Amino acid sequence: MIMMDRKRYVHRFYRLGWSACLSVMALALSLGLVASPATTFAQGNTGRAISVGDVVTGSLSAENFAQVYTLAASAGDTITIDVTTEVAELALVVVVTNAQGSVIVQDLDRATPTTASIADIEVPVSGTYYIWVMRGSGAEGNASGDFTLQLSGIQQVGGQTVTLGSGGIVVELGWNAAVDLNLEVRDPVGGTAHRFRPGTPSGGVLDADINANCDAAIATNPTETIAWPAGTVPAGSYEIITYYSNVCSTGGPQLFTLNTTVNGETAQTLTGTLNPGQEYLARLELDTNGEWTLVNGGVNAGLDLAAYAAEIGTADPIAVGSTVSGIVTNRVPVQAYSFNGSAGTSITVDMRAQSGSLDPFLILLGPDNTPLDSNDDASSDSADARISRNLVVEGTYTVLAARYGLGIGGTEGEFTLTLTAAEPAEDAGTITPEATATVEGGLPSGAVEVKLEWATNADMQLLVRDPNGDSVYDDIPVVQSGGILEMDGNVGCLEPTTSPVSYIYWPPNRLLPGVYEIEVWYQNTCDDTTPVNFGLSVNVQGQSVINTSQPASPDSRYVITFTVAPDGTVVAGPGGFFSMANASTLNYQTALASATPLAYGQTVSGSITDQRRFVLYSFEGQQGDIVTIGMNATGGTLDTAVYLISPEGIQVAYNDDATPGENRNSVIAKATLASSGTYYIIATHYGLSFGGTQGTYTLTLVQD
Repeated sequence: MIMMDRKRYVHRFYRLGWSACLSVMALALSLGLVASPATTFAQGNTGRAISVGDVVTGSLSAENFAQVYTLAASAGDTITIDVTTEVAELALVVVVTNAQGSVIVQDLDRATPTTASIADIEVPVSGTYYIWVMRGSGAEGNASGDFTLQLSGIQQVGGQTVTLGSGGIVVELGWNAAVDLNLEVRDPVGGTAHRFRPGTPSGGVLDADINANCDAAIATNPTETIAWPAGTVPAGSYEIITYYSNVCSTGGPQLFTLNTTVNGETAQTLTGTLNPGQEYLARLELDTNGEWTLVNGGVNAGLDLAAYAAEIGTADPIAVGSTVSGIVTNRVPVQAYSFNGSAGTSITVDMRAQSGSLDPFLILLGPDNTPLDSNDDASSDSADARISRNLVVEGTYTVLAARYGLGIGGTEGEFTLTLTAAEPAEDAGTITPEATATVEGGLPSGAVEVKLEWATNADMQLLVRDPNGDSVYDDIPVVQSGGILEMDGNVGCLEPTTSPVSYIYWPPNRLLPGVYEIEVWYQNTCDDTTPVNFGLSVNVQGQSVINTSQPASPDSRYVITFTVAPDGTVVAGPGGFFSMANASTLNYQTALASATPLAYGQTVSGSITDQRRFVLYSFEGQQGDIVTIGMNATGGTLDTAVYLISPEGIQVAYNDDATPGENRNSVIAKATLASSGTYYIIATHYGLSFGGTQGTYTLTLVQD
């Protein structure tokens, strides 16, 4: 991370308070700029969001003689306002007010009618400010015209300190069970203290990692503390994370308490509940004057973007090939940018932290505002974020530049965001074998080559699902990312041979980063009962990634994955046979104690990843209850699957597709419970332990 003391900054939307309207109205009346209150501003007037570094245009007319812009700023920031017009009759004036309506600074000089400027405004306190651009004659007159407003300036981020004389900062985590919880605190300048890094350069120190050894775990008041000594410490936002790391054979939900104190003052406390594997976020906000507060966050689970509808709806345009700067703060945890994308274009979005403690997080929304992808860490050794994605449809896409935890997180700082794209070749979707180099057997070569061979008349279906979630197979031989089914051996048993080959490839210019899922399905013997051993090979950019031979029986399904990193590195994933009718291959039995409790009528959010292939839920059911369980994908490529397990440990129902061939969401509809007790729901994906689809979902439990 590159630390920078002063950078341009960006803020987003706030609603203008009526008190500010009244203040500016009074000022305008006193100066003769308006004739009467009835001709001034309507109550609830909303200012347009403006960011430092922005250049925006507006219009004034007989009906609308003022435009209002909003800016969120911090104490110590410096901004400059420059407004210009080509219409001298407008005689522009500019006024800046705070959230309470008090005038901070103004340029009321109408002697320079085409310009109005205020240079080097020093922001006195952190808060929301309003910039008013008005016609010099106020409500009187008919002068109309356009103007341009440029906002420039600098902000100090992560460089402020406070001296604590009576005591330092103490953050204490306590619980009451023999399980392993862990505490982490991230300071405002990017330092972090946790069990693997117990100290920060700013002075924060973890006292001990309690219950790390589950064999010696204690249940009587286990406590972990991270503290900064008295003296000079960073001012700003301290993110506090509580992890439920290990059940230590005890398991179950765990209640915890966070006690914080600053400068020896009265402690502030919050409590929460975690299930195994979950994280709970909070933050401590410390001002430069020593005032502080503990802010409750919540469990960091799933993507809930409903709170950011305004940001999404007013996203700033970004051009492909450009870099923009912005800032993420506790008041503005998400910045939105939009761009026009073409089908088949491969885009990459990079978000890099530039100051403060910011832990970048990226979200990509499709033209319908559905989450397509998200990323926290670009790699195992980088906290910056990156999304690489092939666009399937043409339209306006939205990038959300945020932070870990979004609204409940606590890291802040400036960032740069870069959008790049690689346009597809004009004929990329219609490449023919005659126009392409060939591999052995006359097959076209490509960036990705998947080949299936066997030696019987059987019909073995080859399917490859690309990182966009689109599948290439006999029913869909070409997909938008460039995947092509070139050969389909013994399809439909129409003209079977004993030397069949199936082959799917992506042309040389169509390598899409992400996870590829391969499925081999023994569909039909074609009246040939000879045992089948198939050979499956995968080459990526000429590199052999998978080369395996497997025995197969009728209706068996074999799944394996490989992942192409943005830098072209390729890694094969686990592979094996599975049955969607049997969830036992997930080995979920040992994790039942960590299931998240649900109640009838409840909807929860979650995610399936390569590291977390299933999530367990539990509910108390009575004999005769009729229940419906719905699992809907909300982001990524997730192909859902859901299972219901009885109190006796018996799988009683499951569903892969709500409507095969049409709806990939999953639903167990109107299942009657045969006994009373604790039932379990398994939320997972197609392929179970070997599947490659990932993403977010919602799960709903309803009693019919």
